[in-house]
Amino acid sequence: MKWWLIGLPLVLSAADPEFAGSAKCAGCHAAIHQAQHASRHARTLRPVAAATEFTGPLPVVFADRVTGAELLLSPSGGGSVDLTAKKGSEQHRLRLRWAFGSGAQAITCVGDREDGQPVEARLTWYQSLGGFDLTTGATKHTPVNVRGSLGRELSKEELQSCLGCHGSRVEMGVKCESCHGPGKEHIAAAGAGSHDLKIVHPGRLDAFGQIQLCGNCHGRPPEDTDLAGLRAIENNPNTVRFASLRLVLSRCFNESAEGLKCTACHDSHRDAAREQTGYDRQCARCHDQATRKRAALCRVAKKNCSSCHMPRAEVMAHSSFTDHWIRVTQ
Repeated sequence: MKWWLIGLPLVLSAADPEFAGSAKCAGCHAAIHQAQHASRHARTLRPVAAATEFTGPLPVVFADRVTGAELLLSPSGGGSVDLTAKKGSEQHRLRLRWAFGSGAQAITCVGDREDGQPVEARLTWYQSLGGFDLTTGATKHTPVNVRGSLGRELSKEELQSCLGCHGSRVEMGVKCESCHGPGKEHIAAAGAGSHDLKIVHPGRLDAFGQIQLCGNCHGRPPEDTDLAGLRAIENNPNTVRFASLRLVLSRCFNESAEGLKCTACHDSHRDAAREQTGYDRQCARCHDQATRKRAALCRVAKKNCSSCHMPRAEVMAHSSFTDHWIRVTQ
């Protein structure tokens, strides 16, 4: 996936000959389109002005203990937001352009410094705080001067990598063509009544194929013969952030007859359900007295399975994630 960058703001290739844009999908898939566009996936990349969670609490003042600089987040007119680093008479500005993250966990902004350098802001908005703290990983990139207090400089390659998961080639946010692929040929084929609809249908992939597709953003897992790779996932608690990486460690994934697909529990067009009933129903497909074959029955409880077997873990400051390595944890 390629992105075209002309400094910042980022310019998407709206004239890409392969992509139609998700608005065209609504003509035939209106209900799905409406639901997906209301989901958190669709908000994973927005202009800063659209991130109302982020812009509501401004202005904010933060002291950088490393450099002694005062960091000020403040509106700058026209929906823009500035991050300013000041110490004595020295002052530097970062114009924040793009908000990465749906706001379910956090929102980190990227902007352009006065010299045009793309920078990941040193401050992030966290949902659990309802406010700001240092961006995850900021302590690994210690600023050496006041200008460095604005955040971490990003190479073109790093920024392209971020954009690859937070949007399609022609749109911000994870929309239809992020998962289904380019849609222009599909629209033409459907209009012509062709049986070859020329589109990726993730729901029809087998379990490993689906988990690899989702893993493009949620952690692409190694092959089952890559024992060193699997062991590295198991031994690194930070991989809890990446559901696809952890799910392949599960016996539920590896031993179920059809493989435990991502879509067995999640509707990819909507936010993950918070109610446990649907997840329990999936567990009961194997772990049930009437239907079980080799699957063991839980001796502790008959509901809320994931609360014990998929516990949440805080592997980043102010953010917790459900561990998709399904197992007996105690």
